[in-house]
Amino acid sequence: MRYTTSAPTRSLALAATLFLALGLPGCGGGSDSSSTTTSGGSSSGGGSSSACNYTDLVTSSERAQANSCGIQVSGAYGNADAHLGQVIAACKQGKKAEADAHYENVYKKAVQYARDNAKTLNCGGNNGPTLPNPSTQSYYNMCGKVSNSQRVGLCYGPLFKDQGGCGSSQGFTYISQHSSESACVSARTSWLNSK
Repeated sequence: MRYTTSAPTRSLALAATLFLALGLPGCGGGSDSSSTTTSGGSSSGGGSSSACNYTDLVTSSERAQANSCGIQVSGAYGNADAHLGQVIAACKQGKKAEADAHYENVYKKAVQYARDNAKTLNCGGNNGPTLPNPSTQSYYNMCGKVSNSQRVGLCYGPLFKDQGGCGSSQGFTYISQHSSESACVSARTSWLNSK
């Protein structure tokens, strides 16, 4: 089934995308002592003043981490930004007490929620898988078995450090690991000659 989108819906979606792209240049989970004051002037004690100046608690370092954040984190910061906008709008309409209460009880909690999300998701950290480095495959396992009352030994590798096993060799048991093939061969010779 084919779905179509009406022009007003497309316009609304485009506007929302632009809001996120322009209004929320970044997000993150770090903390930074720097902050900005919205609506001009300076803020006293991180709160509000009589001139409707409210401190934007989302720091520049948090915004700079946008590329490493998923929609869950960036959306949470966008929600905090929207609450700050509501605070300023209410204050400018003369609802100063309501604006102050919203700043303290809603906006600050929204910022903390976004920070907690960023921290939980390790926003800005190295989230990619750590792949083994093939150049560190230089270890050999000495394996042995007893067949017809005789010892049989082999060296299996190269392997990563602390990687056990003897491959698909049936009946062989892992005995020890060595940092080079020659060290493994020496250990195998000693084991074969021992009683």
